[in-house]
Amino acid sequence: MINLSNVSKYFGTQDVLHEIDIQINEYEKIGIVGPNGQGKSTFFNLISGEIKPNEGYINIPKKITMSYMHQNVQLSYKKESLLEYTENSNPKLIKIKNEIKNLNEQIQKHSQNVQLLNKLDDLLENYALLDGYEMTHKAETALSGLGFKENQYNDLFENFSGGWKMRAELARLLISNPKILLLDEPSNYLDLPAIEWLKKYLENFNGTMLMISHDRYLLNSLTTKTIEISNGNAIKYEGNYEYYIDEKNKRLEHELNKEKNLSKKREEIQNFIDKFRANSKKASLVQSRIKMLDKMEEVDVKINKASTNIRIPTPPSSGKNVISITKGSFGYNEKEIILNNVDLNIDRNEKFAFIGANGAGKTTLLKILAGNLKLKSGNLKIGHNVIIGYQSQEFGETLNPDLSVFEMLLKDNDMNDNDARKILGDFGFSKDSINKKTNVLSGGEKIRLSFARMFSNPPNYLILDEPTTHLDIDGRAGLEKLLKDYEGTICVVSHDITFIRNLNAHIIHVNNNEIDRYYGNYDYFLNKSNDQLKNTHPETKTKKINMKKEQRKTKAESRLIKQKKAMELKSLEKNLDELHRHQKILIDKTKKSDANFMNINKDLNNIVKKIKLIESEWEKISQITDPQ
Repeated sequence: MINLSNVSKYFGTQDVLHEIDIQINEYEKIGIVGPNGQGKSTFFNLISGEIKPNEGYINIPKKITMSYMHQNVQLSYKKESLLEYTENSNPKLIKIKNEIKNLNEQIQKHSQNVQLLNKLDDLLENYALLDGYEMTHKAETALSGLGFKENQYNDLFENFSGGWKMRAELARLLISNPKILLLDEPSNYLDLPAIEWLKKYLENFNGTMLMISHDRYLLNSLTTKTIEISNGNAIKYEGNYEYYIDEKNKRLEHELNKEKNLSKKREEIQNFIDKFRANSKKASLVQSRIKMLDKMEEVDVKINKASTNIRIPTPPSSGKNVISITKGSFGYNEKEIILNNVDLNIDRNEKFAFIGANGAGKTTLLKILAGNLKLKSGNLKIGHNVIIGYQSQEFGETLNPDLSVFEMLLKDNDMNDNDARKILGDFGFSKDSINKKTNVLSGGEKIRLSFARMFSNPPNYLILDEPTTHLDIDGRAGLEKLLKDYEGTICVVSHDITFIRNLNAHIIHVNNNEIDRYYGNYDYFLNKSNDQLKNTHPETKTKKINMKKEQRKTKAESRLIKQKKAMELKSLEKNLDELHRHQKILIDKTKKSDANFMNINKDLNNIVKKIKLIESEWEKISQITDPQ
């Protein structure tokens, strides 16, 4: 279906993709993975036709429908509601809808034009075939699943925040019914309920899907193939993300063994050369070995970034009870209550993941626990010897772009240069990388620097708000390892299900101004919460959906029938007028002295019969178009 043959793309001197050969088949669901900045979005832009390859060609069948969800996009829109923006997603339907509107206006002026009515009939049929009558319902279902409330549907689209606009854009693309769907980080702006809904929706998608994602849960749940894009290459694996990791590790092990054997052989050859270089009798053999050494294969083994050895300083022990809230309530104003009469107790070395829909109060709760916000009522108690390390969602914005990694660490800490280098070394920074400016750091490097700053005075209680945001998969795996090795208490907000599972954290579900605590992992929560996650954004019952669908279909068919019958009535009325006129002419002829009464009477009887038939048909049709 999609064929990339010998495709290369470069920007200036940067060779992003080099001689790629990839075949993507119809109905395949493929995960696109690889480190940040390696060309995944460029790969999508080539497929979508937004950019052209410098070499090679890309073959996609003509007239194939494609929808592309960009990771970041400047949305253009007119003054329209959220629902209008979402449901107007299919260009073909929009065109047909406008044609139907124009035809209806023409029919109002030329009501007896059969040709116009037949054309309207065809358009309405095509509109139904393209699910035109279902678009409003589809839009409402997608918007609800992605977290919008029903009372928001009529709000102006332009008034929503960037994150919510991206959710609406995702809903819009999903219901457009394309043959090819390109999704670049679709879960970036989604909370857990929306991610679960998206997973179920895409499981039923009947088309070819390519998805760039760092969300391992979605990759493993949805994809059957994986394409890794790294160092200019694209390699296709015949399985999901777990399969890809397993195969990649096998390949890495093979390459390491190969490199080890070649290194051993080089050493043996070099020892022979060094031993007999001065021996003239061995000169030909030495030259042969030198040539052999020059021709030996070079194996460039690239080690996964996540394997960087990070050593976390052991923090001092806190008291048994780290923090507790008793009958705590908080709201930004009297009308907006975020937390109502909550109780929470966290003990030493416990790990908790706070989950729930966006806006439920997770970040607010973390800020209260970190001491950045004060409860409106109730008590907050911090335990003995508790040292808090708090990282907000905006931790990257606290880094001064003009300072180096080394300078940034020293900025707010009273330590000597040697201690600073040791801490940075513990968090995986080499002697050279400590001199990099913070504005060129990757997401993984930024979070490691953030932790290095926190651990200059090792905290025993970590409070982390969305720490995996902007991290690639390697960065997330590295963070998981770091937190698993950490000997302290953790409270974290995250929408990364795999991260939560691998952390093996207990769950605190924030919902409806309350909190529910589950002493088990994420799967335990799902089993014990009676599908609370699904019910956060309730879906319309299937029976109700089918009833509404049938009602819309019946209404559309009824409207079409009435339009056609109304046209037939006008035609019958025209025929009746003509018959009555002819009848009058014949009656007038009977008054003449030379009239042929037998022939005239015969014609009159035929006309009367026709009039009765037409009047009977007229009454039947009238009942359809204007029932009493």
